[in-house]
Amino acid sequence: MFENISWTWLGGITLLVLAFIFALAWIRRVRYRRTSVMTTNEREFYQRLLQALPDCEIWPQVPLLALVRPDAREGSRTFWVAFKQISNARVDWVIARDMEVIALIELDDRSHDARRDARRDQILKSCGYRVVRFQSNRRPTPDQIYDAVFAT
Repeated sequence: MFENISWTWLGGITLLVLAFIFALAWIRRVRYRRTSVMTTNEREFYQRLLQALPDCEIWPQVPLLALVRPDAREGSRTFWVAFKQISNARVDWVIARDMEVIALIELDDRSHDARRDARRDQILKSCGYRVVRFQSNRRPTPDQIYDAVFAT
């Protein structure tokens, strides 16, 4: 069967197949786009945080893994189950003074899942962190923010 096909045709078909494979790979290539660290609502709230807490460091979008680690043998099944629960989670803001964490602030909107948030808060509180939550649709004043952060 291949004796009747010229090398030119065979080469052309091979090139077409390779071009098709390359085109499929190009189409499926993962692409990325630049995004903002904070939403418009979070940027507005951040300005109030700056007014309320001028003597504090305010770190946005801190991964939970920078704050807590699973308390299990590294590499164990328990470790990986716990790790998976927090690996993609972030805290909206960490409030610190002299590099010591004072509080963690969450700005809740309708996209927040109360049950998942409660579990995260429980994990953070078990490690000694204080979580302060504000509702996004309420606009606390800088004084209200200060009082909530430094409440005892």
